[in-house]
Amino acid sequence: METYAIHLPQFHRIPENDRWWGDGFTEWVNVKKAMPLYQGHEQPLIPLGGHYYDLTEKSELVWQHELAREYGLAGFVYYHYWFNGKLLLERPVEILRETPEACLKYSLCWANEPWTRAWDGKNKEVIQPQTFGGEEDWLSHILYLSRFFTDERYQTVDGRPVLYIYSPRNIPDFDEMVEFWNNWLESNGFERIYLIEYLSSFNPKPYSKYSEAVLEFEPLYSSHYEISKMKLARRFISKKTQTLDIVDYDYLWEKILNKDSKYDGRSIIRSAFTNFDNTPRKGSRGFITKGASPEKFSHYFLKLIESDRENYCDIAVINAWNEWGEGAILEPTENHGYAWLEGLRKAINREK
Repeated sequence: METYAIHLPQFHRIPENDRWWGDGFTEWVNVKKAMPLYQGHEQPLIPLGGHYYDLTEKSELVWQHELAREYGLAGFVYYHYWFNGKLLLERPVEILRETPEACLKYSLCWANEPWTRAWDGKNKEVIQPQTFGGEEDWLSHILYLSRFFTDERYQTVDGRPVLYIYSPRNIPDFDEMVEFWNNWLESNGFERIYLIEYLSSFNPKPYSKYSEAVLEFEPLYSSHYEISKMKLARRFISKKTQTLDIVDYDYLWEKILNKDSKYDGRSIIRSAFTNFDNTPRKGSRGFITKGASPEKFSHYFLKLIESDRENYCDIAVINAWNEWGEGAILEPTENHGYAWLEGLRKAINREK
């Protein structure tokens, strides 16, 4: 079993975020301004020792990799943002590629969604549209991606470079693009892509004939497709009334552990989450999985590792390493110290 954690790169300044959100904006701005919304609500989350890092500093990338390796992670899945040739938040993974001291494996996930002002309630205001080009753009994109595929740390399955796609159905001519990429790769001495599709509330089933595996992105997948109709109705009402949308953590994990969907023989990545609470971004309109703890996460993750669901493969992906604005973190905090990481290691080591 290899365990990976999703990695958000938005912990450094870029000119676009300065322009859209204010000078000096990073994800830490949302994290610091969070407020508790009910008794016992653990907000704001504070990194241990007030370590509000900048991911353009090489030493921080090395620190993260060393820490993750110590607690059993095989590597990270870094979000990759490509808008018809325009890159955003690319510097951390580009620095990583040139930093062999950062020792773990890694892969990329193309988060192919437009950026909106959803964080301040203006969901329909697009600040960075997601446009897609034709073969010229496909070539530029695979040329860029192949620079990472040559890195010996880049994750492979049967020698093939792993690439996650967030929402394939939103990409015009997606299969033609993947075929173009694979033809180019094979013509230039690479193996074909090992394509993994995210499944979530916006992408309910596999879309591409080229995908080898799926990742049921948690908790967004099960909180939409696995919960009871009554709970789903309550969630719908919460969204309409812009009030807190709360699902019980234990209830949701039980649903995750009892899933039995199949996807035409595709492998299924074991998908886990530590916690979820996006109120730092959305305030009282946020979604919370209430009742989480490092101990519960460890218990449930061990059950997931030991699960014999048909088509499960020996790869697990956790949401997340550092989604501080969504409460999905493994990194050490002021409240819990290293407990999330200790729970991870305990589960990986099969300790009851």
